[in-house]
Amino acid sequence: MNNNNGKVIGFIGLGRMGLNMATLLVEKGYRVVGYNRSEEARIAAKAVGVEVVDDISSLITALPLPKVVWVMVSSSAVDAVLNELTPQLSPGDTIIDGGNSFYKDSIRRHKALKEKELKFLDCGTSGGMDGARHGASIMVGGRPEVFAEHEHIFASLATKDGYARVGNEGAGHFVKMIHNGIEYGMMGAIAEGMTILHEHEEEFGIKLEEVFKPYEHESIITSKLVSWLKKAYDEGQIDLITGEVPRGETESEMEHIVTLGDVKVLEGALAQRKATREKASYLGKLIAAMRNQFGGHSVIKREAK
Repeated sequence: MNNNNGKVIGFIGLGRMGLNMATLLVEKGYRVVGYNRSEEARIAAKAVGVEVVDDISSLITALPLPKVVWVMVSSSAVDAVLNELTPQLSPGDTIIDGGNSFYKDSIRRHKALKEKELKFLDCGTSGGMDGARHGASIMVGGRPEVFAEHEHIFASLATKDGYARVGNEGAGHFVKMIHNGIEYGMMGAIAEGMTILHEHEEEFGIKLEEVFKPYEHESIITSKLVSWLKKAYDEGQIDLITGEVPRGETESEMEHIVTLGDVKVLEGALAQRKATREKASYLGKLIAAMRNQFGGHSVIKREAK
């Protein structure tokens, strides 16, 4: 019997992005049953209206048929979660992977889950923590009929006109991977430009806080990245970090993209980041600060003197 009215969803992974997305779903009228290994995350989720459980088995038991489970964990943890999750699901249930999984892994998971008569969608999610909370950019891969069945979830989580089924199995995470490559290039270009301005501040009497006024408002380079960098300056973050860009979850995917075609901008952006691990730089400060602003990614702080 199908008694899932479409507004009940299980949510595994209540970290920086997951908690914000689960909160938004609750606000949109969904009953969200959530699980995270961290007790601190479970407490935070319960405070915003998520029906928190202590393990995956309890989450599955709490969901009506057909069950829908959104997985929002690090790419390295997805297979372990699926190995525990899938034996407890029934034919016709759906899993949505909204994290940063490698597209080839998503293609493999589509095939494996199809054999078990489980539905699967791979979903690239962008917009940082703010987007997760107020409306993200969402790129979905999978069969058209499965997407149509669950489109209301993506519509609820995305900003206006900010979601789409972008292709077949694996396409969601492939398109998100390319998005991340573009993002690397944009961040590198912004950081390069601002570094040169910083180096010529005295020569021209430049005030970087004033530069952001035209840059941030209706210029060709106006973007969230520019705004996030301005916020990092405003908060004094630039002076607090060393200038080393830590290796992130998506960097291995960027190393894969360079094997797919002529991507000199991405190659340069990768080299920029890796160079900061050999010698910290002002450019590294700016890239690290932008990453921290939009995704809460770690920065290496200066030691207190």
